Amino acid sequence: MKAHARSLFLAAALALVCVCLYLPMLRADFCWDARPTILANAYLHDTRHFADILTLRVMSRDVLDNNRPVFLFSALLDWTLWGTNPFGFHLTNILLHAIVTALLFALLLRLLGGSPWPSFFAALLFAVHPLACEPVAEVSYRKDLLSAACILGALHLAVAFQPRLTARNAALAIFCALLLFLAVGAKENGVAGPPALFLYWFWFRREEPRRGWIALLAAAALAVTAFLLARFTLPPFPSVIFTEKPPQLGGSLLDSVLIELRIGAFYARQIVLPLALCADYGPYNLRNFGLGVCIAAVLAIINLQVIVTLKNSVARLGAALFWLALLPASNLVPLYRPLADRFLYLPLCGLALMGAGLCRGVRSSMAAAVAGALALALALQTFQREKVWRNDEALWTDTAAKNPDSYSAADNLAGALFDNHKPSAAVQSADRAIQLAHAGKSEPYAIKALALEQLGRPSDADAAYKTALKLDARYANPRSLVTALVWEEKDVPPLEALARRNR
Repeated sequence: MKAHARSLFLAAALALVCVCLYLPMLRADFCWDARPTILANAYLHDTRHFADILTLRVMSRDVLDNNRPVFLFSALLDWTLWGTNPFGFHLTNILLHAIVTALLFALLLRLLGGSPWPSFFAALLFAVHPLACEPVAEVSYRKDLLSAACILGALHLAVAFQPRLTARNAALAIFCALLLFLAVGAKENGVAGPPALFLYWFWFRREEPRRGWIALLAAAALAVTAFLLARFTLPPFPSVIFTEKPPQLGGSLLDSVLIELRIGAFYARQIVLPLALCADYGPYNLRNFGLGVCIAAVLAIINLQVIVTLKNSVARLGAALFWLALLPASNLVPLYRPLADRFLYLPLCGLALMGAGLCRGVRSSMAAAVAGALALALALQTFQREKVWRNDEALWTDTAAKNPDSYSAADNLAGALFDNHKPSAAVQSADRAIQLAHAGKSEPYAIKALALEQLGRPSDADAAYKTALKLDARYANPRSLVTALVWEEKDVPPLEALARRNR
């Protein structure tokens, strides 16, 4: 088989692995953030908003994900095609993961040359790694898939770019800058694109005439900077949806840095041994990560990366992409979610580059067998992990078991149990959420009120509802909570019944 045909066959095989591995997700429901993002978000239910998104006017609207117009465009397109059917949304995510994997393989081939097998196995391990399950399985987290696809696509164009003034090279430069613009328009970690492009030039192409490269790098930096300026200046304030800003993790920047070191060590373990994945991590999951050990571990990892990549440009680019992609997800800038599996999707692309670069030239059948066995083990773990994402009740039952201190798990599980007509269990989970929130959150009281009403205990339901109203005055008008994406339209009638009875 000729080299080009073999490469196409291997890329197709990798894409097929992605599709086959995630086929069970086609039967899954909307979970977690996908419910407010897709089902409750009226903005995505009107095709007239395509113009808003394409012109970036959406960034000045009080809309969920107004700072991620590329994701909004893809979600609105899916809504236009599929409506409330989750099948099509999941299909898009699966196909995007297949595209990212194929792009990663093709980029590795172009950077490494020679035997395709190091590139193939590196891309295969990325494709089946359980940490990719969250962004693939959860519809609203396709932002990570879109960002990764755009950055890898931009690097492909950069490899093909030549610093000569021709129509072809001008087109390559324009589309490269456009893809990096789209990457940051899909998610904030797209800011890794221009630095990665610069490092590719510096480590691979800096001996070439510089004028063309300066133009390309300047265009890429300008495109991303322009988007970031819009990102931080256009959103309306105050917001009906974002009523609270994320707190500084630990209370101060120094505390954030120290906690971030523990998170870094935790991520390293999850990458190497992804056996306890969870939808909502917290201090409970970091309880065994002592600060001194974590500092030593992170420093050792950095030193090892520096040593092994010192004379290997591809591995060095992979290590750089790993850290560049992880930096926006660090808590130096406060985040609503301090750590999550999806934050590692683009960094895993960097690790694949690093691994393939280090294994360049390795042709041992034993190495291929080990990589194949590891891929099979990871795929089996991913297949099991998918079952957790089939619906909200399964997701939050698993999360509550792995992180008993998770308020989100207890609160969302209570809502899922109520929706599934299990009011007694919903009350118990709501009480756990109330305990974890130190009685300071309104939503679990509202869920408890609905469940008690379903159990035929109106006086207890009224008491819980009044507490929710005291904590959040919007419960006097439940429809306003739909506008704020706190509740879905289906929840309005029972909440309004409680509101009328307690006026």
